[in-house]
Amino acid sequence: MTNISMKSLSLEEVRALAKTVLVSGGIDDRGSDIIADLVTRSERDGPRSHGLTMLSRYVQSLRSGYANGAAQPRIERIARGVLRGDGDNGYFQIVSEMARPQLVEMARENGIAGFTCANTQHLAALRFETEALAKEGLIAISVVNSLALIVPQGGNRPVFGTNPMSFACPREGAEPIVWDQASSVVAMMDIKLAATEGHDLPVPGGLDRQGNTTTDASEINETLSLLPFAGHKGTGIALMVEILAAALAGGTLSSDSEEKDSFGSFNVKPGVTTIAINPPNGVIRRLWPGGADRRTDRCHARSAGAGRRAV
Repeated sequence: MTNISMKSLSLEEVRALAKTVLVSGGIDDRGSDIIADLVTRSERDGPRSHGLTMLSRYVQSLRSGYANGAAQPRIERIARGVLRGDGDNGYFQIVSEMARPQLVEMARENGIAGFTCANTQHLAALRFETEALAKEGLIAISVVNSLALIVPQGGNRPVFGTNPMSFACPREGAEPIVWDQASSVVAMMDIKLAATEGHDLPVPGGLDRQGNTTTDASEINETLSLLPFAGHKGTGIALMVEILAAALAGGTLSSDSEEKDSFGSFNVKPGVTTIAINPPNGVIRRLWPGGADRRTDRCHARSAGAGRRAV
């Protein structure tokens, strides 16, 4: 086995390293700042699988010409409560940064607002989108589709991406509640990280070469065939995300990977849909009755304090 040396980096060093690698890969100054910040926050807060280990994926997409490192995104308000973005084949977070102030303003004005985006790239954790909106006092839901890796319940080949979803809810005087999860049992980058580190998954997360379920991360990394969480229920969630993200936003379907294959990229050019809700707005007051802040805090406290059963 090859000996691997380890070195601890400060967050400042992580950011500087990410910035250097991204610029060398071909992304411009503005874009490299935004992505380097996401890499740094992933190393600090998690998921670690979307931190430094993701840099090679960014560079591959940029150097192959699959992603546009000098993207000039566009956003358009197509209805009172709807923004539409075109990422110019750059990374979604760049156009999202542009659109967020207007999306926040629209949600506060109308009670609810949506942002869809296509012609874009997405490799970062989705939680950073919803968390940013929650810190503006908004409830946020975001979905994105990805390269086909999930084998639907009862199937034998991947059809859906890991198709993550994220939700965030603000809390008075406290950090927002934020969750981010894939539609698969285990996210693909966590499988790759486990394979690199040489350990199995805690539960079966995909299929081996014989089509059997396995915890062997190295086997799943080769077959690229992941299991949906909760069987048919996860399959249904993956389908919902595919419709809300790819179909609604105009992104590439998870299974339409011809262009991706020609560039050897790890992702398709997905669609992203984000919905922002302004809790106190009169338009939706019945969704946020008096005392809802206190009920949210109690819900969070009971969930955090539920403990774990011994196994």
